[in-house]
Amino acid sequence: MTADPLGEAVLALCDVKKSYPGTPPIHALAGVDLEIRRGELVAVVGPSGSGKSTMLNMMGALDRPTSGSVVVEGRDLSRLSDRRLSGLRGRKIGFVFQQFHLIDGIGSIENVATGRLYHGVSRRRRRSEAVEMLERVGLGHRLQNRPNQLSGGERQRVAIARALLGDPAIVLADEPTGNLDSGTSEEIMTLLHDLNGQGATIVVITHDRELAASLPRTVSLLDGRIENDSALDDSVLDDSVLDDSVSVER
Repeated sequence: MTADPLGEAVLALCDVKKSYPGTPPIHALAGVDLEIRRGELVAVVGPSGSGKSTMLNMMGALDRPTSGSVVVEGRDLSRLSDRRLSGLRGRKIGFVFQQFHLIDGIGSIENVATGRLYHGVSRRRRRSEAVEMLERVGLGHRLQNRPNQLSGGERQRVAIARALLGDPAIVLADEPTGNLDSGTSEEIMTLLHDLNGQGATIVVITHDRELAASLPRTVSLLDGRIENDSALDDSVLDDSVLDDSVSVER
């Protein structure tokens, strides 16, 4: 995989709302518009209760919005059956979680290879691809180790390798450094930057504003709405510079 300039939209949320029944009902998302383009590395940041987890569920096709649309690589998810939605999620979206979610009784290769278990790929090919991915994330020396034989950072690298297996359209990383010390957290973020530089499209969901600020684009959530999107700020700045240059030329 090689790095390309930012391309077409991989993921688009259009006026997405999500409410849960109750008295009164809970409005977790209140009309979110967001577009992630191929090749981006984006942070979605906000405090507890801001709607981050709900937004992750929408982006990852884990839940359906109350209203609005979620589009992944041109496919409107509302038009897909549950079976097709599950298939798209397995092929097009990679997940990295704070808790790693690795299987204790098997080694790194098999943990990564499970990411392709239901894709009709032979076991031999799955294992070969898993080895390649583990080497790519710096774990070529830990191929046979089980999760309890790995450090927290190594376990997260295994999880990242699994998420990237099969070259998904987008990787969603939910608090990927939440269970790691500061030094290991920096290593994982450096790895995500490197993988993005190689072409991976990655969204990091986090409450850590310092971590979010280290990424090229930051989307801030508050009370189920996008409070700020640095990409829009950059656009406004570019337009302002352009206007100034035009006025000088005149």
